[in-house]
Amino acid sequence: MAAQIAAKEVPANDPMKPVADGIAKDLSRAGDDPFEAVGKINDLQNAYSFAMKANANLLGNSALAALA
Repeated sequence: MAAQIAAKEVPANDPMKPVADGIAKDLSRAGDDPFEAVGKINDLQNAYSFAMKANANLLGNSALAALA
């Protein structure tokens, strides 16, 4: 419920709006089970960490420097 309220506060023109809505939808599926909700948050955190690490690796790749 709190995630849905927080997602509603994100302005419609914010590029993170779809992400906030998606997170709220995923967490709402957990219902009242706090363990499932924490598991979903951990999954999202792992995916975020992976994406950030992959982006850092790409930015540091000299073969891709010409594209920037």
